[in-house]
Amino acid sequence: MTSFSAPSVQLCYFSRLNDSECEAVTLVEEAPLAISINDITHAIMMVTPTALDAFAIGFAFSEGLIESAQDIRDISIERTPTQHAGIDGFAINLVISQRRFNEFKKGRVARLGATGCGLCGVESLDYALPQLTSLMPSDILSDDILRTLKDRLFEHQVIGKETGAIHAALLITPQGEALIAMEDIGRHNALDKVLGYALKHGIDLHNHSVVMSSRCSTELIQKAVRSGLSCLIHLASPSTLAVALARQYGLTLIHLPKKDAPRIFAPSSQLKGN
Repeated sequence: MTSFSAPSVQLCYFSRLNDSECEAVTLVEEAPLAISINDITHAIMMVTPTALDAFAIGFAFSEGLIESAQDIRDISIERTPTQHAGIDGFAINLVISQRRFNEFKKGRVARLGATGCGLCGVESLDYALPQLTSLMPSDILSDDILRTLKDRLFEHQVIGKETGAIHAALLITPQGEALIAMEDIGRHNALDKVLGYALKHGIDLHNHSVVMSSRCSTELIQKAVRSGLSCLIHLASPSTLAVALARQYGLTLIHLPKKDAPRIFAPSSQLKGN
């Protein structure tokens, strides 16, 4: 089951201008989620509870916990109460292969050891900036297609049209066709949902692109590179480190300004078509 409740809810509010009448407003749903790997708690985050199975798979894939869909043995998702009355959370347990679980435990011990005395030099920073495998050379979408993507991203949003307060990620084929749109209150979560969908459906992400409503940060670059995605396209400008890492790993990074032409940050070999 991919979701347990409506992704948006209507709540009433009173305006100071007219406190005698209650008006309804639609808000995006946010809920706490705990992810466990083979019954060991790994991460706690806030999510919009839609496509939670795709999110769990994409999160594990983009974080390097699994290498392929074959590493997944089982996924369980359940609603769980919190200590606050009327507020529920969600718990996901991802059962992975013994080989990947052994790697997970090694990494977990290393992280605990590195953070036990606080950040202490290069060894700790290596966890924030791990070495990744560079991507294969890829093609870049034409300017004509790029200029349509802002409108197409909005067209494919469902929750965003109701609330406006949510991030979106749209998967685009090498031919410029839209495959799937995912939404979440967290931009990382929206990307993970798309990556999880692709992994579930056996989609090779080489020469594919993802259009996102947010700015691009380092973590999104790392998730894209780990998954084999060729291009990230954002409606807000990227950070300097995001650009540097994208160029290092061969990921095409594109910013779509409100009025100006697309800004393409890519290795020179891609821009030359080599």
